[in-house]
Amino acid sequence: MNLQQTPFGYEIRTPHLTMLFGGVESQLPNLKAAYPHFDFTRVKQIHSDAVVESKDTSLDYQVIADSHYTRSKNLALCVITADCVPAFLYHQPTGLIAGVHAGWRGVANKILMKTIDSLISQGAKAQELDVVIGPHIQKKSFEVGNDVRDQILTSLGTLTEAQRSLFVEKISDQKCLLDLNQVVKAQLQSKGIEAERVFDLHIDTFSNQDFHSHRRDKEKAGRQISFICQNP
Repeated sequence: MNLQQTPFGYEIRTPHLTMLFGGVESQLPNLKAAYPHFDFTRVKQIHSDAVVESKDTSLDYQVIADSHYTRSKNLALCVITADCVPAFLYHQPTGLIAGVHAGWRGVANKILMKTIDSLISQGAKAQELDVVIGPHIQKKSFEVGNDVRDQILTSLGTLTEAQRSLFVEKISDQKCLLDLNQVVKAQLQSKGIEAERVFDLHIDTFSNQDFHSHRRDKEKAGRQISFICQNP
């Protein structure tokens, strides 16, 4: 994959796809100006586990969901984040693409796994899916309480203490650092996606000022838009 930094974030281009993991300047008017041949569509994200199909821009920002997929070319599926995980999926044989917004609640509710199920229902094969995980809050910055930890880890089924240690680092009896990266990758592998088909940017939105971070900036935080689009 050809990854390059642009004024709006990190762009990945392949012969079939354009992906952008947006930074602070990645706002809709800027994206429309920079990518005039793409039509942008958003879903109304509420940290749900809802997965929908987007066919065009007619329902832009009207459908409540946190994941959407399409076969349409030139239709840029937007994902809006400020610490949450933006993830893109692509199935080359069918031309299916998906954009997923996965905050910790979405990860706990298995939204990526449910997106894969939706793509399978449309004819994709899990073992043929490619996944790109964009900038989000990384383990070193993601301190959570035991209640959040347990909700997230429950998504992986029953774990031994040794397995749990792959995802969490204990700080105190009530707090730990949690690795959303590794949880997401474990979820993907549980659905049959091989590790070599998962590409991860390893960028921490909390510590990198090029990105909006809700945890860092609280109510002053903005949002960045990322997208995946099939080239014409």
